[in-house]
Amino acid sequence: MKELLSIIVASLLWCNISLAQEFYPNKELDIDKLINFDLTKYKFTDYKKIIGSKVKSWDGDTQRLSIFSKDWKAINVKINSELYELRLNHLKTGGLSFHILIVGLSCEAAKSIFPAKYIREENTLSYASDFDELGKLYIEEFSFDTNKNTRLISGCIAMLDAYNQGDVEDVTYTINLYPQDETDEPQVVPLKMIRCKTVKYKNKYKLDSNNKITLNQAYTPMPETNDVTLDYYISDSRGKLLNRKFRDVGNKTLRFDRDMIHIEKTYKLDKTKVDRLIIYEEYKFDRINGDFYFNKRAYDKNKHNNPLTPNNELELQYKGSCVKKDIKERAF
Repeated sequence: MKELLSIIVASLLWCNISLAQEFYPNKELDIDKLINFDLTKYKFTDYKKIIGSKVKSWDGDTQRLSIFSKDWKAINVKINSELYELRLNHLKTGGLSFHILIVGLSCEAAKSIFPAKYIREENTLSYASDFDELGKLYIEEFSFDTNKNTRLISGCIAMLDAYNQGDVEDVTYTINLYPQDETDEPQVVPLKMIRCKTVKYKNKYKLDSNNKITLNQAYTPMPETNDVTLDYYISDSRGKLLNRKFRDVGNKTLRFDRDMIHIEKTYKLDKTKVDRLIIYEEYKFDRINGDFYFNKRAYDKNKHNNPLTPNNELELQYKGSCVKKDIKERAF
């Protein structure tokens, strides 16, 4: 009798321990529970309380570790009956984050995992970077801040052809949940479209009265017949400036905040392969008053006899102004 009682007590204790964890391997994931889970109440050493003891552990391969993490534990969970890995990351800041990677689903199908209440227009963005004959890179993202001190950031990346068609095998969808005060990931906001008009320009150099090369201080008004209007898109979520084809404008960000955007782009030059090439671009946008500055430097091997193009380089500077446009605005 005592032996039977011991078995019953031990079974009850085992059940209580097993039921103490929050998420279970190979079970259907409660997406609402995941999103509203308060990661700030736990430490990484509490992983058994969150995902149990039967976990996959990081093997030390840095290629399998995000730049924000220093360790992880994981279990497989089901989403719509399909198995995916739920990873509990130990952040370098000391806190925890959740990560799920989904492949083999379209962006639309993966996004449908979430109830509509989590997807708000003011925290959503989507665009397709057009790389001409190479196709397009489609990006979609949304965020949601919970009342549990956490921020959900979910996004999709898909490769499309020139006809906006793609294969689900080329789609990557991620689900991330971070403590709000332990992440550099900002809330997602829609793209902002700006329309900029150049009003004056100048060559960097000029010849003075003695026919010597000096810096040119005077701008010349743009001819009305050469009116240049440029459209750009600002992604405050990712600190990026995009051109009209939604490609990144720069490869070096000098400043990007609510007051100023200052970006540079440098191109590799091989004089043995090209005769002409834009080798440098600089963009500066004053977000307070709308002033716009653009600097372009180009190499042209045929400019060697021109004193205003030292090293066969022509440098032009432009100034203008920008206004915000509604990204949904259409001409008709």
